[in-house]
Amino acid sequence: MDPAAILDHQFVVAAYTITWVIQLGYLVWLGFRWRSESKAARRNR
Repeated sequence: MDPAAILDHQFVVAAYTITWVIQLGYLVWLGFRWRSESKAARRNR
């Protein structure tokens, strides 16, 4: 394989990996926030 093609493929894989990490991190953050909001709502009843 061409070294430039290998490097290009590595950048694409890195970009997809970073994107997935950011999206999954955001979902985890939303989950923690949702859990704390529901706990606060239960306390205020």
